Amino acid sequence: MLAGFELSAAADIGCGYAGITEDIASALPSQATLYAVDADPEVFPTSHGAASCQVIELVQDVYQLELPKQVDVIVCRFLLLDLTNPLAAMRAMRRWIRPGGHLALLEPITSTGRIGTSAIASASDEIVDQDIGLRLYDLLTAIDADEITIDAFTPVGLGASLAGRYLAAMTGVDPGSNTFIALPTLVLACGHIQ
Repeated sequence: MLAGFELSAAADIGCGYAGITEDIASALPSQATLYAVDADPEVFPTSHGAASCQVIELVQDVYQLELPKQVDVIVCRFLLLDLTNPLAAMRAMRRWIRPGGHLALLEPITSTGRIGTSAIASASDEIVDQDIGLRLYDLLTAIDADEITIDAFTPVGLGASLAGRYLAAMTGVDPGSNTFIALPTLVLACGHIQ
């Protein structure tokens, strides 16, 4: 996702338990700064292990985002699906991307997930828009992003596969060793900010 960008500063918004913060930090040059931002102070790890750059943790709500400086890229993963106003959040993020920078979003299309022939449904009250991945292009154009690229992928396998183990870890339900699993399609959308 970060390949080809010249980065001196980046932000992982809604970093949540350092999900990909470590990966981003290890991909940045040593003189770069990464802002790991989440509204929950309990999500930050005790160390940033493989980080080759400076990682600064900020406890903030995305709607009131205040970074120390503009960044080259903002990465936002599995955050928009939980928000009542994703467009307002994206506008708050856009303010902190330097001209020529990028906003990279990774969100699901939950309704595409299957265990056997049954749909994977989420009963979580935290998920506001289970299929937010379908709206990423429209949201990026609404904040005047251009040069938008979109990729999608669906992890699949039998119950004993990586997809099955991930599903079991997330839901506590063992899908069995011979059950076909298609996890929800993930959409990666990246927009250029002028």
